[in-house]
Amino acid sequence: MKVLTTTKSKSARDVTASARDWIRSEGGPAAKQAKESTESSVKEARKSVKEARKSVKEAQKAARKATREARKAARQRMVRARVATARATASRPQVGGKKAVAAAGATGAASAYFFDPQSGARRRHMVRDRAQAMVRRIAKRVRRQKEYRLHQAEGKVEALKSKARPEKPAANDQQIAERVKSELFQPADAPKASVNINVEHGVVYLRGEVDRRGQIEELARRARSVDGVRGVQNLLSRSEGRPTRRARG
Repeated sequence: MKVLTTTKSKSARDVTASARDWIRSEGGPAAKQAKESTESSVKEARKSVKEARKSVKEAQKAARKATREARKAARQRMVRARVATARATASRPQVGGKKAVAAAGATGAASAYFFDPQSGARRRHMVRDRAQAMVRRIAKRVRRQKEYRLHQAEGKVEALKSKARPEKPAANDQQIAERVKSELFQPADAPKASVNINVEHGVVYLRGEVDRRGQIEELARRARSVDGVRGVQNLLSRSEGRPTRRARG
């Protein structure tokens, strides 16, 4: 019988290594708490894996034992049915003989069902397949529990990292302006000479002229995507047209 076994995942070692590297670099009470939480979660995951392997082995053992017992009982019943049939034909049944004949007939029917020359093999295979399906369901359930606990451990580590990590100070207008210029003037064909960028209280003001109308919306869209930008005042215009004023928050 083909046995479905579970392999030890590397996720537990990856989570432990990640947490250990972060603890060495960051340190502090929160790091210590993260280490303890991670070690506890990894221990639980390893315990779950051991329990899963034990459950799978027990299920496999029980399936093999049940198959052996079913075959042995079927053979015994077949022999008893033959003996009972021979005795019934040799002499008239006494008091209670009808019950014995009925029991022998039922046993013979069960034996014939599993050991029928034409369909007996298929029926035995059906019983075997059901036993294997039960083992696979147990292994799948245990594997899901292990993955769930590993994901819990990863979530706890990330939560503790975010709590212990100091908050970044808000960028000032000059820093935002540098970010916007870097984003807008990155392409080789960017209109660096004809576009002026100013930032006041987080709001970006775009002034100047561009060659194509599509560049007006494109530059405003890219400016809004910069981290720290609260809004965009688009005052750009085409080189041969009137300025197009657009307020975008």
